[in-house]
Amino acid sequence: MSGEWIATVCYMCYSHCGVKVRLEDGRIVDIKGDDNNPHSLGKLCPKGKAAIMGVYDPYRVKHPLIRTNPEKGIGVDPKWREISWDEALDIVVKKVKQAREQDPRKVVLAGLEFGFSFFQAAFLSALGSPNWVRSPGYFCGNVLHMVDYLMGASFYLEPDYELCKYCLMVGSEEGFMVDKNANRMTQKVAEARARGMKVVVVNPICSHAAAKADEWVPIRPGTDGYFALALLNVLLNELGVYDVSFLKRFTNGPYLVGPDGQYVRDPLSGKPLVWDSSQAKALAYDEVDSQAMALEGKYTAQGLPACTAFELLKTHVQKYTPEGAERVTTIRAETTRRLGHELAEAASIGSTIVLNGQRLPLRPVSLQWAKGPECHRHGGHTGLALQLVSVVLGAMDVPGGMLGNKTVGPNWMPREGPDGMLMPATAQTHLSLPFPGSEPKSPECLDLRELFPVAAQTCTLFETGVLESEKYRLPYQPEVILHINSNLMMASSNPRDLARAFCKIPFMVSFAIYLDETVELADVVLPDTQFLERFCPFPNWRTVGMVVGQTPWYWPIAQPVVAPVGQARPWAQVLLEIAQSAGFGPELNVVFNTMLELKEPYRLEPEGRYNLEEIADAWAKNWFGPERDISWFKQHGVITFPKKVEEAYPRIFFPGRIPVYLEHFPRIGRKLKQVTEEMGLSWDVSDYQPLPDWRPCEAYEQTEGPHDLFAINYKLPFHTISVTPQNPWLNELSEHHPYAYKIILNADTGREKGIRDGDLISVESPYGQVQGSAKLSQGVHPEVVAIAGAFGHWAAGMPVARNKGVHFNSLLSARLNRIDMLSASIDACVKVKLIKQT
Repeated sequence: MSGEWIATVCYMCYSHCGVKVRLEDGRIVDIKGDDNNPHSLGKLCPKGKAAIMGVYDPYRVKHPLIRTNPEKGIGVDPKWREISWDEALDIVVKKVKQAREQDPRKVVLAGLEFGFSFFQAAFLSALGSPNWVRSPGYFCGNVLHMVDYLMGASFYLEPDYELCKYCLMVGSEEGFMVDKNANRMTQKVAEARARGMKVVVVNPICSHAAAKADEWVPIRPGTDGYFALALLNVLLNELGVYDVSFLKRFTNGPYLVGPDGQYVRDPLSGKPLVWDSSQAKALAYDEVDSQAMALEGKYTAQGLPACTAFELLKTHVQKYTPEGAERVTTIRAETTRRLGHELAEAASIGSTIVLNGQRLPLRPVSLQWAKGPECHRHGGHTGLALQLVSVVLGAMDVPGGMLGNKTVGPNWMPREGPDGMLMPATAQTHLSLPFPGSEPKSPECLDLRELFPVAAQTCTLFETGVLESEKYRLPYQPEVILHINSNLMMASSNPRDLARAFCKIPFMVSFAIYLDETVELADVVLPDTQFLERFCPFPNWRTVGMVVGQTPWYWPIAQPVVAPVGQARPWAQVLLEIAQSAGFGPELNVVFNTMLELKEPYRLEPEGRYNLEEIADAWAKNWFGPERDISWFKQHGVITFPKKVEEAYPRIFFPGRIPVYLEHFPRIGRKLKQVTEEMGLSWDVSDYQPLPDWRPCEAYEQTEGPHDLFAINYKLPFHTISVTPQNPWLNELSEHHPYAYKIILNADTGREKGIRDGDLISVESPYGQVQGSAKLSQGVHPEVVAIAGAFGHWAAGMPVARNKGVHFNSLLSARLNRIDMLSASIDACVKVKLIKQT
């Protein structure tokens, strides 16, 4: 109806904010935030507003296409020819069916749409393939998810801005219109700042967060781990400030560790022992009241000398002094000590708060970290060290501290795993659990996940697995890629290497909105819908959309507000048809029944043929009652439920201990070493140790020569990686922005090198070279070159984005010596040299 506001969900980034869309004469004329959706609080960012232009972009793919040029590669014209949907589907179904009959693992799903990750996981499960290349990009939170699952039993953690009084942000801009849940978190940060919350940002660049913070602390790239360990030393050994009660009750800090670095265990039950101070003897951890457990000290247990895990941590970090941190990080020793004092004071250890009649610990302090610290070789240790700061202060899943987005829910809760350790209720459909870890073995997956047993995901190894399949003894070769609207070529560590991997696979079909850099490598292109043209049930079900704290539970739907352009069809609906035609439709229905927990009378019949809305209708009525069908959701947009105190702040209500000592890491490392030696591989397992250390990444091996600066990447609040550069409104905003499309260089460093504002410069790493216009600023570390976003597009099908900005990822490499061997994160710390162009 003309003039009607229709509720839906924005897909311009992975936050999935609630929006309302206004139509006039069947065309979209306005988009605004949805006041009824708790996720976005009625707010909207520039990306959401600009979504209109994505619908009406004249360069969209409107018809199925087939490649007529057999040659493939970067910059090679595919010479597309239009074909019918029937012809395209016949080709695709034949290829999928043939590969599946040979070996289902030969079919690869490439790309991740966060709101539909459950569908992609179900499709692959029914197909019988483990190969899902969600994104080979280095930005994907490999370390973050690994650490957050270990220490928070959650997909991610964020500060409780409703009660936080002091926030230390390390390599993060969350809450300043950058990264996940941007609209809501920025509103909450603004309210917290008005209440007096202090924000300190540690970052090589004066980011959007740093520019608005109380203090910006520049740091040398790749050294955040040393800084975190120095903070721990200040807290544990110089100040002696840590939450004793929390550490006894909710961590493995009291567990006794023997000379071999393993727990001392009860000989009958096999359970880890603790020292019972009231009885002066060692007993199993679940036989002793937590407050009677010794947190510190050395003892004799089972005839062995032993000390507590927490004692080992305290001793371990003594070598990380603020003075040592100054030499490594360039942060002055007095600054590190002062920040430690401020964290200790803000934590208010021992304070409590009453919420809904429940008295809870109050720890109004948060250490927030993100991509910056984690994207390095040994970045897993950095993430663990940073998170331990919150743990020792008792600021995990309690009011004021770091909260998990889905630790507890209306029908799920964390569990007590082996040795009493914390485990999440479930993992994301596309991630693995780092505790207790998987069994190392010769790999069968293209991303070599079997050789990364504590990683949450390993997509970064996809190109390695494809290009070096013989080396890793993979028992098959991939034949078919089903690529879903993610521009992996722009988001990967180096497009040249990924292009070689894609071109090695005989057949690729792309569901595409644009003929982007990845789609240029496809054999068949199927026109996909823009998010305002398609339906998606509950996109926050198992992704970043759910928010923390006292915000109500909520489940929205994304619904089409206009008809698809041209012959575009929703990719999920097309995959349903492919599954049916290729012979595994019944298996897919069975997987949906299990994954969506469908009960009678809403279970899908195995032989039934359902469209996406019919599946969603069964899902909605099964979960929310027969009166809450899809028609109800289309009218109301979102359903909400109040959140209980134990769901908002679950730490004191549920079992499972947080690890301050990763006792399972060395054991898994030894098994991994054995497996890789049997395979004839040289494999570094040195990071499989129970306590974190700082180790320099590869860039620090280049101490001399022309590569004398560190190149870093940073995010902008009005772009989403490679998703948005084609949008003309956002491009215009970028062109007027002083830094978006520029290469930022410290003003003093620039003058030393004879570079002025606006000069054309080349940035060259050992792995690639890019060019761009220099922008001099004092808002960047003197040793740093900063490049924003995932710009520098070259595809002819993206004329708005083409040749705009700089493609940072071309400077990187996914070689094994640049991979974090715990998390499989790609190292984004790279040394470069500058060449002024004439």
